[in-house]
Amino acid sequence: MKDRKLIFHFSGQGSHYRGMGYKLYEGNKVFKTSLEKSEVIIKKNINRSLINELYYSKEENFDDLLITHPAIVSIEIAIYELLKSMGIVPDYTFGSSLGEFAAGVVCGIWDASTAINASIEQAKSIINSNIEGGMLVIINQDKGFVENICTKYSLFLAAHNFEDHFTISGMLQNISACQSELEEYNIQFFRLAVQVPFHSPLIPESLNNFRYYMNIISPLNKPKLKFISGSRCKEVDVKISQDYFSEVVTVTTNYPKLIDYVESKGTCLYIDLGPSGTGSNFVKNNLDVFSKSKTFKIMTSFKKEFVQIEKLKKILNNEL
Repeated sequence: MKDRKLIFHFSGQGSHYRGMGYKLYEGNKVFKTSLEKSEVIIKKNINRSLINELYYSKEENFDDLLITHPAIVSIEIAIYELLKSMGIVPDYTFGSSLGEFAAGVVCGIWDASTAINASIEQAKSIINSNIEGGMLVIINQDKGFVENICTKYSLFLAAHNFEDHFTISGMLQNISACQSELEEYNIQFFRLAVQVPFHSPLIPESLNNFRYYMNIISPLNKPKLKFISGSRCKEVDVKISQDYFSEVVTVTTNYPKLIDYVESKGTCLYIDLGPSGTGSNFVKNNLDVFSKSKTFKIMTSFKKEFVQIEKLKKILNNEL
């Protein structure tokens, strides 16, 4: 369909894993060059190797915010650079949470170097606040159940992902107590590899140093391409405030509202540029049963990226 809108979208914390993008790093020059540029930026800032952390570390856990934050942003920028090199450009772009950092690069709000450094500074600010928290996803339960369990354990609704699928956030001991009850009653859930209570009222104070950092760097730009704010669930076509990238990890994410807004633009092909394909699943589960829009994921933990890229070429060629 020639009139189908092409949507790029990016995911945030919780979508990461060691080895993400390895096949592309190994076999695609554009992707590898982009990651190597990010490697230089990260090493200069925190004296750690992005490449080693992603592909050669033997540690099982991958939840150190100081490296996962810039790793996610770097991977998403690299896959964007790969698609751009193929002549694939979006009609609209949005991100969810940390995914808005890469979305901002696509739309010219800031450049890749600024986005990666900002992700590191945000991580530093949160780590230095000594906040200990966590996040988990509750499955096949309605909003009333989730609200009640949040009240019981002093937790917060971090995201409404789609019907009967929610992410909650809070202090570590409260998340752990909630997890014990969910296990006891055989309620489906999974714990995210995140040690911070993102998208909760606990976060703003931990971002004080980050807000200071953002106010001393160069002003952010007005989007040059059509930018849909994941946090505000609408298109933003004015100059972006310096506080915006604090907002994106603080407010509750409302995926149903966001996708309803994007769908108002017409029939869409949603291309997920996140590391795991989670965003694609969220979009798909929020589409109306009569929607003609389609979803497509490139990266997953199964490492079939080259196969997916060939499929995407065929899809786009058929629409020309």
